[in-house]
Amino acid sequence: MEDNVRKDNLKKTYDKIQLNFGIKTFFEKKTYKLKLFIDHKIIYPLYKKIEKYIFNEVINHYGADYKWNDQKSQNIDKKTSNYGYGLFHYSMIKNQKPKKVLCVGSMYGFIPYMMAKACEENGVGKVDFVDAGFDLKDSDDKETHYFGHGFWKKETAKKHFSYLLNPKYINTHIMTTKEFAKKYKKNKYDYICLDGDHSYAGATLDMKLFWPKLNKEGFVSFHDIHLEKNFLKKEARDMDLELGYKKIWQELIKTKKFKFELSNHYSGLGFLQKL
Repeated sequence: MEDNVRKDNLKKTYDKIQLNFGIKTFFEKKTYKLKLFIDHKIIYPLYKKIEKYIFNEVINHYGADYKWNDQKSQNIDKKTSNYGYGLFHYSMIKNQKPKKVLCVGSMYGFIPYMMAKACEENGVGKVDFVDAGFDLKDSDDKETHYFGHGFWKKETAKKHFSYLLNPKYINTHIMTTKEFAKKYKKNKYDYICLDGDHSYAGATLDMKLFWPKLNKEGFVSFHDIHLEKNFLKKEARDMDLELGYKKIWQELIKTKKFKFELSNHYSGLGFLQKL
């Protein structure tokens, strides 16, 4: 009898101890709920505010809207913090992880910035940015400026690309594409963006210069493949500028096997892959 009582007491004591084993689980659950609350109510809203702030700074500093609120050209959306075509270039480079990237033409640096940012986050790759620095106010550049403001001849490129970016991931070359191709004959690239001289002759020349420099499985992109003069503002339509990327794109897609395009029914972005 005494043995049975002793056993019952031991069992009751054991059961009480077993209940205390749940203390750790209890606090883990409470801690997890607290973490969820902090993440959802504090961290995430703060992150969204910082994300919005950085978006606005990038758009303003690198002129994604060309500093005249043109959101269609690069397909950006300020209301939703959408980087548009810049995000597409960024995503391609983040996934492809190219070692060498070439960007031809940019009014204030938005696309080369997005490309270099992807390289920085990958920890590999470097962008060669080429722009002739032509100015629409300069009569000598009237045939080739394509709305350029001569920005790259007025500003220090390295300082400009130091904002929200490690500038070691981008090299700027203020020269024509013909001069660049001649100076850097051995350069090869995994990803190329062409957005410089928009005349048919200029776009054709850039394709001839840089398609041979594209590595196998690499991509070359063309901006403004759907752009037409009637899309532009009157002052822009009055300028005697040819928009040749649409014409060259139509020719290229007949001869190249792998191609795809993104259309916003205004500018458009086309891609060819070298297979």
